[in-house]
Amino acid sequence: MRVPWEKVGILGPVFRLGSQGLSDREIANRLNIAEVSVHNCVSWILHFLQLRDRMELARYVSVRPTV
Repeated sequence: MRVPWEKVGILGPVFRLGSQGLSDREIANRLNIAEVSVHNCVSWILHFLQLRDRMELARYVSVRPTV
């Protein structure tokens, strides 16, 4: 199922900025999108990666091998 934010390609930037510890409001301001869209993206990312919260997201990114 395609979702609106997947079409415009904001999952990647939201993932990157969210893993840096930015709030939904800060991410929304940087990407010039609605805060609710950021919240939905973060929720989807956490669900997809089976993480509980943003702290786990930050840990996930920090231990992930770089290519």
